[in-house]
Amino acid sequence: MTATTHTPSVLTDVLKGFAGYLKREEGLSPGTIRQYGADCSRLANWLAEHRLQITSWSDVRARDLRAYVDQQEPEPARNRRLLASWRKLWTYLSDVEGLTMHPGPTEIKRVKLPSRQPQYLTPGEVSRLLGAVDGASPEQTKRNKAVVAFLYGTGCRIAEALSLTVDKVEDNFDGTPHKIRVIGKGNKERTIYLSPTAQRVLKEWLAYRQLYIAEGLTVFCHLRGQKQGQAITARSIERVVQTAGVRAGLAPEKCTPHKLRHSHATALVKAGRRLEEVQEILGHESIATTRIYAHLEPERLAAAAASLPDIL
Repeated sequence: MTATTHTPSVLTDVLKGFAGYLKREEGLSPGTIRQYGADCSRLANWLAEHRLQITSWSDVRARDLRAYVDQQEPEPARNRRLLASWRKLWTYLSDVEGLTMHPGPTEIKRVKLPSRQPQYLTPGEVSRLLGAVDGASPEQTKRNKAVVAFLYGTGCRIAEALSLTVDKVEDNFDGTPHKIRVIGKGNKERTIYLSPTAQRVLKEWLAYRQLYIAEGLTVFCHLRGQKQGQAITARSIERVVQTAGVRAGLAPEKCTPHKLRHSHATALVKAGRRLEEVQEILGHESIATTRIYAHLEPERLAAAAASLPDIL
């Protein structure tokens, strides 16, 4: 057989243990593991097609990775994720597979992300969006509205919301959901205290869900059919939000599940919450990530400056 036939399987076979390593050793979330695995698999396939002399990952050099990046021309955010994926892969191949690796991804500089203010929906626009949400059945409509309202009311990432289970919901003495525990990036658990909107939405949804689901833990799940009790997909909610945005006459670029997270954070900052508080609520590892909302604080900063005594 030729190297062209051998190379894809040689490169991809080594990746079989990569996902397990990312979960076990790095503690990454399932979504991140899937993304990293897909990034590395695509690279393996490209190398098999365009670098026939490469028969092992230990043959891969930085120039090969740069050639792949130049051909793909990824957006800055994806460029940075590719490098993150490859750096994890290089560590795995060296530490676990015992390969002697060239520096590769560590020799490639991360592309600096452009500094942009986050796009968000105002509370009025969120109300319009919710009013336009529907589904294929009354049950789906109720569930979809609950998910969208929950995303805005908590600031959860879509993966966090859709992986939420009943046992992670804690109630007040009167049976109203008070707080939830979610698994965020890096497989880290954090507690989110629910806003009045999120409390009401979650209480109503759980009561409605109980009419259909006797067993099963997933909060936002299919209520009927073969998938009854199973979690709905992030893609399905993305479509729900996009379609509702069109119906409501809202800007398409502002109508995604992640923009609901931005909208939640923006509302917090405008309500006077400090960036450190917003960081904790959103589960940002670094305050630098939260500083994209700093431009919303001028009134608070102006008030702070005005509070200093006049000494002249």
